[in-house]
Amino acid sequence: MRGKRFLAALLFLAAFATEAAAATEVRMAGDARVYGVFFANRNFTGWDETGTQTEDRMTIWQRLRLRSDFVANENLKFRLGLRIDDEAWGHGYLTAANPQVAIEPYLAYLQFKWPGTDIEVTAGYQPLSVPHTEVFYDSIVLAADDGDQSSAALHLNIPVGENLSVQAAYARLLSANRTFQQTTTQVGDAFDTYQLALPVTLDGFAATPWGLLGVYGKGSDPENLFAAGLRSAASYLSESGYPYKDNQNAMWWAGLALTVEAADPVKFYFDGIYGDAAPADRERNRRRGWFFDAGVTYSGFDWMLPGVFGWVASGEDSSLGNGSERLPIITPKWGPGTSFLFDCDQEFANNSIGVDPTGTWGLAASLRDVSFIEALKSRLTVAVIAGTNSVAGLRKAVVATGGVGEYVTMGRNLAEGEWLIGVNFDNSYAITEQLSLTMQTGFASPQGLKTSIWGHRFTQQAENAFMGSLGFLYTF
Repeated sequence: MRGKRFLAALLFLAAFATEAAAATEVRMAGDARVYGVFFANRNFTGWDETGTQTEDRMTIWQRLRLRSDFVANENLKFRLGLRIDDEAWGHGYLTAANPQVAIEPYLAYLQFKWPGTDIEVTAGYQPLSVPHTEVFYDSIVLAADDGDQSSAALHLNIPVGENLSVQAAYARLLSANRTFQQTTTQVGDAFDTYQLALPVTLDGFAATPWGLLGVYGKGSDPENLFAAGLRSAASYLSESGYPYKDNQNAMWWAGLALTVEAADPVKFYFDGIYGDAAPADRERNRRRGWFFDAGVTYSGFDWMLPGVFGWVASGEDSSLGNGSERLPIITPKWGPGTSFLFDCDQEFANNSIGVDPTGTWGLAASLRDVSFIEALKSRLTVAVIAGTNSVAGLRKAVVATGGVGEYVTMGRNLAEGEWLIGVNFDNSYAITEQLSLTMQTGFASPQGLKTSIWGHRFTQQAENAFMGSLGFLYTF
């Protein structure tokens, strides 16, 4: 049934394209992925984050993306993106009876230039992220993940001369009740953000200072979708369940993304960010911190792109009473050199450790686009990451939030003295120009895990993690 609905949707698009062809050019593109993942000790145990479920090590996944651009002219277009999201064979819409809805929109936005100007307006469900240097894939605060994490937003790009532009955006990330609320007492039920960026581009140099302001309503996130990234551990002690005393709370971030290419083929990258969530609320509910990363790549080889990366972030102190000292984050997608320790720009999903970069420091080295054989490209990345969080602070966070995995997770949130080493070796063979066979492998080893934080049950179970993925990627 769901397959028939997807076919009907494609036929509708084709029919619409035929009717509109006289006035509108229709362009379609997308990708399909079918792959298997073997993952042993994803959380460095045989369990889930909370230690209440046992992992299934072998899973086969597939997904589909279809993007259609309806182009009236170079100044006016609309993009519609439909997806059948990553799902495991035998589950959800991929069962024999196919009982669940499979198709969902993930892009739907209008883009045009205001007549007589170069001002570009983008309105609708669109990729929206705060600036971050491309070598780390996307933002650690608010990322679009190549459109997979879209936001309902209005974005303006206003050129000011040849080297400067002003970018402003408003987005409504959450709205729990839509038009009417559940009671006659007004409650803030939306999470809105306001963004400003000033990209400056000169010969061999690009810098983007930016700022992000959020207004978080009391009833905006009943499912706690953003709780782990925005809240402090002490806020979980609230008797009402709502983490703040105020009906609405402000949150703000400021940052700089810097790229230097003047010494090409050597390129330098730097990001600096500071954020403060709920600064006017009770001190224990506040979360504020900073994050810096830097990288250098060398593009002088035609058969390899080497790079070295480093980062450091503020971590929790030993007290819950003064809130959290980690950078507040909304929807992160950040990672150096496609390290499988982080959920970033891997070709396949569900095959990374998913370490939280806040409260850590680390180093990574990668050899990307290694090609000695025609049609075969390889990537090797080694990363070492250690914690900057207080041992006492994480121990108290586990107690305050109800146990391991509820707010912080062993191996993903690291204390001082805890560290991980991760190695991944990935290969992609081009069967044809559009079809590739991709294999990804990864190894991660935890060291120094603290029994005083996670307890004997978790630390005694801890083992190295192993990952292997193999599948097909078709782009069209």
